[in-house]
Amino acid sequence: YGDHRDLHRVDRRQRQMCIRDRSLATVFLSCATLGNEFRSQSLHLVVTKPVSRVQILAGKWLGINALMGLLLVLCGLTVYAFAVFIKNRPVAFDRDRLSVRDVVWRARVAAKPVPLRDLEKEAREWVISQEKQGQVFARGPQDAMRQRMAELENDWRTIGPGEYEVYIFKNLIPPREADAAIQVRYRARGNPMPVDEMLSISFAFADPELLPEVVPMGAWHQTRERALDLHQFLAHGQGVIRNGQAVLIAYNPLPPGSSRIKVYFEQDDWMELLYTIGTFEENYLKTLVMIGARLALLSAVGLLFSVFVSFPVACFCVLTFYVICLGMPFWMESIGANLELRTDEIDPYGRFGPAVRAVLVPLLKFAFPNFAQYDGTDALIAGEYIRGTLLAKALVHTFVYGVVLLFLPGWWIFKTREVAEVVV
Repeated sequence: YGDHRDLHRVDRRQRQMCIRDRSLATVFLSCATLGNEFRSQSLHLVVTKPVSRVQILAGKWLGINALMGLLLVLCGLTVYAFAVFIKNRPVAFDRDRLSVRDVVWRARVAAKPVPLRDLEKEAREWVISQEKQGQVFARGPQDAMRQRMAELENDWRTIGPGEYEVYIFKNLIPPREADAAIQVRYRARGNPMPVDEMLSISFAFADPELLPEVVPMGAWHQTRERALDLHQFLAHGQGVIRNGQAVLIAYNPLPPGSSRIKVYFEQDDWMELLYTIGTFEENYLKTLVMIGARLALLSAVGLLFSVFVSFPVACFCVLTFYVICLGMPFWMESIGANLELRTDEIDPYGRFGPAVRAVLVPLLKFAFPNFAQYDGTDALIAGEYIRGTLLAKALVHTFVYGVVLLFLPGWWIFKTREVAEVVV
């Protein structure tokens, strides 16, 4: 049976090959279908018939997507059959069997912890007290409050040697199965960093109904993993989630003779609790639908450019569009769209940054769908539930956007263009 990560690697490789091959095939086919007919003049035979230009575009677009849809279904069935084959291989370790069942073949929601204390209230009270003492904040009280909240959150994420911290997860849905496992993922570093870069952390779930008293339920889960890497472990889900809440205790042990090392959970994925609310097949179908919508968009863009430019130029334009859509997170970061504490020194556009981004960010988000967000592959492989809102947003911004782009400017250009030179 091996490690369940083999299934992750195979699924990721197969899906990435499927998406890349289908996308490139869609680009070349959509750019060639009208371009070749213009060049060979075979389109003259079509436009002389009682067929409108919009019907020609619709027929080309539907034909391309029917072919790509068939190939996508065949690839999807092949990947699914291969995944089922790996799943049904002989079991070597019961742990791997549970990992495949509860991590890969489930659709789970990832919940992040919230502090027991109201950090925003504490930060606001601190700023008010400092102002009463005569302190003047150079960047204003709002900026000072944000910085104070960041400090309080860092303290909440930091566990001193021999100490523990409580992390509560709210608004959870009870698992569908009583014996379904709950997965905990975390990323941490040591301060100071151990010589071997290995951190020891103990975890235990507590009864949410006994808050504010914290009483561990069951045995502690001892971990010793490399710092700064993303780690995970499974726990029995029965009784962990009660009244939509779960409580996790993280303890920083202090072995005899060891240095006093603080544990700090960092980055966006510093701690998550994942629990099952759907199936792998449901997630897989949503992923294929989002891939199909992406192909529909690329075919529409390819037909749009093939109406008025040659095949090589159309391919270049569509591939440029494709690369921009794939790298949307990078482009947003490069223009400073993710800056929280902006200064003229770190802003890519200096003091003009807010004005530039006020125009550029909405334009980029509208004109170039974020293929990284509308992918679904990473969520599928991680076993994370693909929400219906994300699927609807992907369909609107890819499928519907492609239809509008093709049948408005594409139809108008095609209608006004002379297919054949007029000879008198």
